Amino acid sequence: GLPAAVAYAANNWEFGPLIHVISGGPINVTVGSDLSLTDVGNDRPNIVSGVNPVKFVNITSAPATPANRGYLSLNAFCSTTSAANPCTNPVTPGTYGSLGHNAVDGPMGFQFDAQVSRIFPIREKLNLALRLEAFNVFNHPNFSNPGSSNPSSASFGEITAQSNAARVFQGSFKVIF
Repeated sequence: GLPAAVAYAANNWEFGPLIHVISGGPINVTVGSDLSLTDVGNDRPNIVSGVNPVKFVNITSAPATPANRGYLSLNAFCSTTSAANPCTNPVTPGTYGSLGHNAVDGPMGFQFDAQVSRIFPIREKLNLALRLEAFNVFNHPNFSNPGSSNPSSASFGEITAQSNAARVFQGSFKVIF
C-alpha cells in the first residue's frame, strides 16, 4: 500500500460538483409605441408566420447592422412599415399585435461549480477542515436577455450584458474542537 504519510494526505477527500442548466428567461417584445391607442405602453407586434424569432448567430464585439442584430430576428416581428423593418402585415391602429406576452425565450445558461473538502484528524477531539470552492469553473459566459422594445431601434435584439460572474475561487480552513 501507500506509505502512511501519503495515505494520510491522499485519502478521504470529498468532491461535490454542481451543474446549473438554466432555460432562457421570457422576453416580452414590444413595439415601443402606442399602436393600440390605450396609453398602456406594452403594445406587441404581429408575429410573422414561418420565421423563427430567435437568430442563432455568433456573438462578436463588432457593431451590429440592421440585417444582423444579434439574438432576435427583425423579420419575425411586424408592427409598422419602415425602411429598417418593412413588413406586409403591420398592426392595425387601435388593436394589439398577435405576438403573446413573454412569447420568446431568452438565451439558455450553463454553469459548473465544484467543491473539494477534507477533514484532517489531528487528535482525538481536534480536527482541521479544508474546503476549496470554485464557481463558474469553465469561465463560461451566460448572456442576459436582449433589448426587446421597438424593432426599429438600433439596440433591438442586441445582447449587451452577461448574467453571471467570472470564475471565482475561494478556500477556507476551520479548526473543529
